[in-house]
Amino acid sequence: MAHKKIELIIKSEGKSDVVIRLAKVQDMRRIQMLYAEVYGGSYSIPIVTDKEKMRRAIEDNEYYWLVAECQGRVVGSLVYALDLHYRNSKAFGAVVSQEFRKLNLAYTMMKLVLDDITHNKGLVDLVYATTRTANYAPQKLTESLGFIKLGIFPNSNRLQDNETHCLTGYFTEGALQRRRARPRLIPEVVPFFDIVRKQINFDKAQVKDVKGEYTEHKQKIPLLHFEAITAPEFVKNRWRKTKSSGFFAHIFMPFHEPNLILITPDQGTEVYLTINQKDKYSVVVGGMTTEKSFAVVLESLAQKVSQMDMAYVEVIIDAYSPAIQRDALDARFIPSAYFPCAKRMGGKRYDCIVFSRTFDILDFRNVKIISLYKNFLREYLKLWRENYIELVFKTEPK
Repeated sequence: MAHKKIELIIKSEGKSDVVIRLAKVQDMRRIQMLYAEVYGGSYSIPIVTDKEKMRRAIEDNEYYWLVAECQGRVVGSLVYALDLHYRNSKAFGAVVSQEFRKLNLAYTMMKLVLDDITHNKGLVDLVYATTRTANYAPQKLTESLGFIKLGIFPNSNRLQDNETHCLTGYFTEGALQRRRARPRLIPEVVPFFDIVRKQINFDKAQVKDVKGEYTEHKQKIPLLHFEAITAPEFVKNRWRKTKSSGFFAHIFMPFHEPNLILITPDQGTEVYLTINQKDKYSVVVGGMTTEKSFAVVLESLAQKVSQMDMAYVEVIIDAYSPAIQRDALDARFIPSAYFPCAKRMGGKRYDCIVFSRTFDILDFRNVKIISLYKNFLREYLKLWRENYIELVFKTEPK
């Protein structure tokens, strides 16, 4: 990567200048103090809470970690992770001290890196971010930078309360030109695609109303018996040597390193996940299986992570495999977001769909979301009701 260099001085009336620059290892303690100031002890992203992970990110060329400094105090922080092979980036961890929020530091930091990695250096084709919903500000910030609204992660994190996050993405012309057109979607996913399509002006999708073995819910989905392996280095090393196959070749999970393996006693199925014990969040990263039904695998892993006290599990599936989408829905993983161009393979970029399953009672009392995100939430809740409540009325004996 070309040498990173970002520095900007913000003049402030009545206050000292604020310098926006790349973070240094010497800033680590002050960065952690800033997150503690804003979030108390509830912040759960390991790259901030774990000093070794923070050090590696600050020193790594595949991260841009910006800080805003005023009189020796870190008053703002923002991280961009880059995957140069897949040409993706994720922006996260934006935080600004309360007394400095009138200076638009979050916007300035976001734009500095966004311009550098997409236009100036052309390092990535797309950038995505997840925004919290405690207030409208993060959603309006990404909107003002040209990010597209892609969906929601309902009740995805559980700290003091259940938190719902929004998914948003910034797409370069290069990303959209390389996009594989005409996704093949089951009917239940089409409303999510249409909300995104109206923002980017795609062609219509092909609708494939495939049915699975468990679609009619006439029989219970059988469960695989999983054993859990949580030894961090073992999981990491085994994952590096593993190539996802079968159903798992159609899933995608960027910027997550697994810390859990679920494996059947006969080793016929091996699933890699990232779990966060603090906020009860888990995602499927990859795996391999000899099982013929992906619905069986998903139902089984959902039951296992629920037993491990996870409140949420997520899987991202490509938009060209309707039978696998159907299996996910049959296992009561509900679609909640549509992510164009997410997965890069060869010279093409492939759309993906976010499916998730929550084990807590849905709670949106504290959610503040702007209009289009409400449309995603309505579609999600409609499907949730059909698969968790209305189902009982369809299975009455004649």
